[in-house]
Amino acid sequence: MSLAAKYVRERPYPERKVRRIEEYVELLSGHRYVVLVDIVGVPAPALHEARKVLGERGSVLKVLKNTLFGRAVDRLARSRPELAPLKKYLRGQNAAIFTDENPFTLLLFLRRYRVYREARPGDTATSDIVIPSGNTGFAPGPILSLFNKLRIPIRIQEGSIWVTSDTVVAKRGEEISPELAELLGKLGMKPIEMSLKVKAILVDGRAVEPEEVEVDPEAYAKMVAEAHSRSLNLALNACLPIPEVASLLVAKAHVEALMLAASVPLPLPGVIESALARAYAEAQALLKFLEEKVPGLS
Repeated sequence: MSLAAKYVRERPYPERKVRRIEEYVELLSGHRYVVLVDIVGVPAPALHEARKVLGERGSVLKVLKNTLFGRAVDRLARSRPELAPLKKYLRGQNAAIFTDENPFTLLLFLRRYRVYREARPGDTATSDIVIPSGNTGFAPGPILSLFNKLRIPIRIQEGSIWVTSDTVVAKRGEEISPELAELLGKLGMKPIEMSLKVKAILVDGRAVEPEEVEVDPEAYAKMVAEAHSRSLNLALNACLPIPEVASLLVAKAHVEALMLAASVPLPLPGVIESALARAYAEAQALLKFLEEKVPGLS
């Protein structure tokens, strides 16, 4: 017998938590699919933008309280038992996308969708970071030391600091220094690219991880193109009279007929010329051979 006693809540949930559970129940009941995403490190403004974009697609993004969401899943245990496996993913910071959109289409969208946040010291640049040329809007002052430390070419004009040329301050993969993070923040730049990492998808009555259902459109396009090419080749070799290969069959038959007529040779228009050209070439080759065997023959 385990010595650890299972905690049982004695006092009822506060009203605000009850309302949150009811909201989750309503969203789970009103949508066919659920996508759980990891939002660790994703700032609130980026989540707000993602919520807006997904809303335009008819989906709802909600930041989750893991325990309360688990309670909502338990509430629906009888009517929707397939929801239960989602509970094992409720670790860390999560959000759920409630949708009726095809989950594979949504997964492709999330794979391409990017959000951006401000740089922090120690971050790794996700792409080359460029300070653009132009007026920074800052008056000369202590900020000048940041530009100098980072070797950004500047000039003072009309009481403002101007960057004289586009300057790469960090290449992709490089660590961002405290000075660079401070300057980027002052300039209002958000160079760190992030994505909403999918943890699990509720589809076809079960929770699956993205690796199980993720598809590569480019790979499928390549396979379709290859299948189309092979089909045309098969139809051509089998001489199938279908519209897609009819013109190719006629062209192939024409070439083969000309080759046959030239090899006989048949005295037909278009064949005589090639037959004479072939005979002349063979005669020239024979003459060259004989001249090598019998010097002074010609």
